[in-house]
Amino acid sequence: MFEVRDRDGLARIGTIETRHGRVTTPALLPVVNPNRPIVSPADLAKRFHAEILITNAYILGKGPSRDRALREGVHALLGFPGAVMTDSGAFQSHVYGDVDVTNAEVIEFQKSIGTDLGTMLDVFSEPSHDRDRAFADIDETIHRAKEADSLRGDMALVGAVQGGLHPDLRERCAREVSSLGVSVCAIGGVVPLLESYRFRDLVGVIIASKKGLDPSKPVHLFGAGHPMVFPLAVLLGCDLFDSASYAKYARDGRMLFPEGTRRASELRETGCACPICTEHSIGDIAANETLLAEHNLHVCFAAVREVRRAIAQGDLWELVERRARAHPSLLGALRELRQHNAFLEESEPISRRGALYYVGPETAHRPILHRFRRRAIERYRPPPSKGLLVLPERGRPFSETFAPILSQVLPQANVHAVVKSLWGPVPIELDHVWPMSQSIVPERPDIESLEAAEVFFREWAAGAGFDFGVLWEGPSTLEELQARAPGGRVPDWKALRVRATAEFQFGLGAADALLRGLISYVVSKNNGKVRNVLADGEHVLSLRAEDGLFTLKAAGARRLRAAFPSPRLRVIVEPDSVPFQRDGKNVFAGFVRDADPEIRPGDEVLVVSPEDDLCAVAQAAMNRREMRAFKRGVAARVREGVPPPASAPRR
Repeated sequence: MFEVRDRDGLARIGTIETRHGRVTTPALLPVVNPNRPIVSPADLAKRFHAEILITNAYILGKGPSRDRALREGVHALLGFPGAVMTDSGAFQSHVYGDVDVTNAEVIEFQKSIGTDLGTMLDVFSEPSHDRDRAFADIDETIHRAKEADSLRGDMALVGAVQGGLHPDLRERCAREVSSLGVSVCAIGGVVPLLESYRFRDLVGVIIASKKGLDPSKPVHLFGAGHPMVFPLAVLLGCDLFDSASYAKYARDGRMLFPEGTRRASELRETGCACPICTEHSIGDIAANETLLAEHNLHVCFAAVREVRRAIAQGDLWELVERRARAHPSLLGALRELRQHNAFLEESEPISRRGALYYVGPETAHRPILHRFRRRAIERYRPPPSKGLLVLPERGRPFSETFAPILSQVLPQANVHAVVKSLWGPVPIELDHVWPMSQSIVPERPDIESLEAAEVFFREWAAGAGFDFGVLWEGPSTLEELQARAPGGRVPDWKALRVRATAEFQFGLGAADALLRGLISYVVSKNNGKVRNVLADGEHVLSLRAEDGLFTLKAAGARRLRAAFPSPRLRVIVEPDSVPFQRDGKNVFAGFVRDADPEIRPGDEVLVVSPEDDLCAVAQAAMNRREMRAFKRGVAARVREGVPPPASAPRR
């Protein structure tokens, strides 16, 4: 039902198949009140290109249109050609008291009116609910989810995740509900957080839920309809949003914008390029509820399109950081993300398209930079030397900027060089690895960024094994280095780069496996940099100019398979899939038996049979959790099929 076409970390551009067409995610579902639609469903489809909307099954079932809905179906009743999702009335039950309908009744009604996505009647957990009450709420919600699953028939079911602000309860509820036959998992109980701008708590709720949710199922964030929330929520893995905010705010004379909400009567200009604002005066807009609602819809749909663009371009993090500066509570939520780097990093690509731009001090705490610093600590082995020459951050690439200093110092002092960058310490032979040569940073960083860089550097230096470190301050530094680390060294920079990159990318021990034997290089005629690495005449690696990492060749894959036990670096496929991978066909998720938990999207991987026979070299498109969960979509893109070894001659 759900297939991912593009991704940026947890964020996905995907398609949901419904009986009334495909829905592209991330998607906004405008809430349509069946008794008072401020913008007609037909206009939502024609003018706003809405592929899906949501209406309330409880209100519909208790209203004057019930009989017609049962007779003609919800699509004909609303006059909407696309997909329709119906809510169950859980929010109304929470706000107004118990609704006089059962979970089973509302499921049957949604089936009867032909909804594309029908929602169970869950128990709404308030953020203020203590653990005991939240525990009882999720027990009942899980019970109702199982009941709804047994009654859904061929209707696609939306299962709700509750649990208040208790992360373990959220995770448990998410795990149990998403293990059922639900098509969409909805995170509920967040409207009070959204209304009070408690975005930091919202981060905790979404991440706890995502930890338990089946990653192959789209995630709906109930009640999230403000454009300022979309980038952050999508970054955390939410695919669908619904809200009546566009209409509610219009009735109150307010206009939505990506950076916040403004009262129309207080504006002289909107600064908005939507059709409503370009074709009408602000006075006319402020006096017309329909125009206000249409403006709000245009802004919301444009915000979703901008998020999709950012996912496709690989710069969603930058969009989130820019949007976070629209409100202090959003900025607090952004800063909360660094507390969850271990989880977020699992879905981060190994590199991104283009340069990494500094947006603010929060940039240095992104999970992809957290990964670089961890690998620099865990996977980097410096060459033998007594001391450390610490270089200040200057123009990139660092090795070229500091080449004159290195050529002067290294022959006279037994030291190695590292750059203290805003992103963290960068050993000079790793300066080409993304994003260290592909970053745009300010010439004069803020104090917070400099303080963080100092913390990053001290953490790395504490375990690097050098007797001392000295910051380069000019020619006088050379005299100190000569005195403290007499003797010199003339590094083989090509060998150092290749070995350090191999260890950084594949793990400790990879360089020894890949670079065993007689090593030679194919070097670019334009810049003198290594392009291909050969070991005993076999092409084992190619260095990519765009991110400074290696493309693995079949000969290199054979060496790594022999050096590391399963499942290290491996994607293990079912026997039926092996011939296709040997023939160069991509690995589809439905045929993955298991994989290395350390695999990240974009990693070079070994595709092997259950017997650990190498059958292809590929680039991962998913992490292990996703590969095992999805039943469709590409798990790894095969670069090179590997034929079976020649059979031994018969005697």
